Amino acid sequence: MERGGSDPGVGRLGLSDAGREEAAAVADALVERHAVDAVVASDLARTVATAEPIAAAAGVELETDPQLRERDFGVFQGLSSGSFFERFPAFDLLENGRAAAEREPESGESWLSVRDRVLDAVADLRAREGTVVAVTHVNPIRLVVGERRDLSVVRSLTELSADNCSVTEIDDAGALVGTNDRSYK
Repeated sequence: MERGGSDPGVGRLGLSDAGREEAAAVADALVERHAVDAVVASDLARTVATAEPIAAAAGVELETDPQLRERDFGVFQGLSSGSFFERFPAFDLLENGRAAAEREPESGESWLSVRDRVLDAVADLRAREGTVVAVTHVNPIRLVVGERRDLSVVRSLTELSADNCSVTEIDDAGALVGTNDRSYK
């Protein structure tokens, strides 16, 4: 859950027409720029739908990994983000910083746990041979980029951005090559 409105690329049952067009465009650009050896996506519907055209264009089987998921807000899952922080200010990163990042909702996970989970997934993907495309969500991307820039969890989640269907690239040495790239459009 983050501040802001709904995701315009995601319809009630998956990607909208515009979201499907963006996924196809990024798929074409990725396979044109790279010899893609694997495509791994969060196992949630919108990332699977985004990753499918990439895997098809690359001629590889789509793999899913729940470690690439967005944060599990537990008992708060599904609540509107518009009023969430007013109702539950202890979870507001802008107001409470690290204490909010450490806070774990009932049956959910803290931002620190999400960061550890996502970074473990990235380490597993980086250990593979070849070029791996990972398809995940905005906040996991922010956490990975923030870690590469030596930012705290709070700064990563409040200061960085990642657009829908943007590309963030990490080279073989683990350095950021580019972030939030939408030049394929």
